[in-house]
This record gives sequence, structure tokens and C-alpha cells, in this order.
Amino acid sequence: MTQLPTELPTRLQNSATIRRAYPTILSLEQAAHNHVDSRRLIYARILGYLLLEGPSDQARTTVASEVISRQQNEDDVTAIGKAYYDHYIRAFKMNKGDTPESSSHPSRQSLETKTMENTLVDDPKDHADAKAKALKRDGFRCVITGAYDNTSLEHEPELKMIPQADNAWATITRCTHIFGESTNSGISGDNMGGAKHQYAAPVWAVMRHFGYTKIPAELDGARIHRLENVFTLESGAHGLFDQLHLWLEPTDVPGTYTLQASNPTYIAPHFRRTVVFTTPDRDKYPPPSPDYLAIHAACARVAHLSGAGRPFCRGAGTCAHAADSRS
Repeated sequence: MTQLPTELPTRLQNSATIRRAYPTILSLEQAAHNHVDSRRLIYARILGYLLLEGPSDQARTTVASEVISRQQNEDDVTAIGKAYYDHYIRAFKMNKGDTPESSSHPSRQSLETKTMENTLVDDPKDHADAKAKALKRDGFRCVITGAYDNTSLEHEPELKMIPQADNAWATITRCTHIFGESTNSGISGDNMGGAKHQYAAPVWAVMRHFGYTKIPAELDGARIHRLENVFTLESGAHGLFDQLHLWLEPTDVPGTYTLQASNPTYIAPHFRRTVVFTTPDRDKYPPPSPDYLAIHAACARVAHLSGAGRPFCRGAGTCAHAADSRS
């Protein structure tokens, strides 16, 4: 958890809306230090770091405008911070779990891959389909470590000579979603108004407020598995990415990112510091969306700097993990 800077960076001082909102957030942060509920400090800092680290100019301006509209009441401003915790940070951090594996026999993978090579590849229809297509696009390797997927190594003819290559190694990999699978699972059609819809709708409302008006439709239903939203990671890196401990920052080179972490110890010696997404065919196997990765990266930065992903105490010696709080 990092205290908010007392002054806005130069790059944000041209926005009158942000300049007006920021002192209110600083006052809220100061007041929260003495409050019995330590979550209020986290919520205040979420707002502050959304202004400083938000994924887009519209996102920062939207948050600032909301703060200004409620600035006469500390509880109301705090509620805005809580809403972003619930429907932005938790949407990325809590919507993910162990990824299911394909139910098909591994020996079928090479045949399925050959079929994909000769046909136009539609958006994956489910998790198993997404994993197979992401593996093909990513060269059957974890994009952060370069490790080969162990099942592919055994069954893909094109990989038969890999074990003899220099420094080649294999491990269990996961199909990693940028926006979690359950974010938008089955909330359209007959499921509108159901429990999943009630959870997902605020997430997409946040995306629209941030200026990403097309994302809810892009990731509707089974489209959550589209290749722009997935990539291949080994199990350890997958868990760290899902928990917002690892993220990818864009560089000036398209498709090239630097690996960042909430703690340097999360970056293992064999992790690549620079990640480059490549594809054998951009039309058939599009790379991960820069927008999706930017939204995830901003969320990770805000969570890390605000303390939203760390243990906190509610008072009276009762401590819990921030991400586990439901109230």
C-alpha cells in the first residue's frame, strides 16, 4: 500500500476535472487513517490511483467527475471507491480459478491442429477450444517462460525434435484469460436478469464508463474465449497473472510488452522481462488485445498501489484479505 502523492503529475494537471477531484480524495485518505474501518483507506486510494493510473483518459475523467458529484459527503465518495473495488478490481482478481482442461484425448490434438491450419478459425467456442487455438498461435509455449506445453510436446508432430534443441524444456500450461471466464458467462438471452447477469452487468458498466463501449459485446457469452482475450502461460505464471501480481505493460513496439510485478520476487529468474506476442496468421490467430491488456495492467497497478490485494484489518483485531471482503 502506497500513500497518494500530494501533487498531481504534470501530465494530469491540464485536466480541470482531475485537479478539482484530487484534493477531495486526499482529504478522504487523510480522514480514513483515523477510521475504525481500514477498508476506507483502501477505497480512498483506489480512487486516487484510478486518477493516476487509470487505463484511459476517459476512465480518469469519469472517476474524477463521480468524485466531484459526491464530494460533499465522505461516505458517498467512499462508496464510489468500494464500487470500483467490487466491479473493477474484483472482476479481474476474483473471477478466475483453476482452468479446466480439455475433455478430449490428448492424441487428438495434432489432428485438430491440422484441421485448424486448413480452415478459417472462428472464435473459440469454449475453454478447451480456446486453449488449443492459443497454443497453436503461441507456438505451444508459455509466452513468459518459453516453456513448451507438455501435452503438445508429446502429440504435435512439428515438435518432435524440440527435446534436442538447446535449453528446451516443457511444463504444464494454462489458457489464461485477461477478462476472466465467468465475467460474462451466460448473461445474454434467457439468462438476462439472472445471478450471473446481476454480477456481470456492473463490470460492463464500468467498461462503458471508461470508454470501452465495444468490449461488452466483444466478450459476450462464449466470446469471452476469443483469442484476443487469451494466451498461454505455465501454471505458476498463470496464477500470478490472475491474482494481479503480474501484468504486461505496453512498449512503443506493437505486440511487445514488459513484464511487471507487484513484488520483484514474483518474477522468477527464468521469466522473460520482455514478452513479444507473435502469430503464424494474424487473421486466423489474432494476438491478445492491447486494450484488454492495458485494462488488466491498470487494474493490477491500482490494486497493488492502493493495497486492495493485501491483508487489512476491519478493527478490533479482526483481519482478512482485502479481496475476500464482501461488505
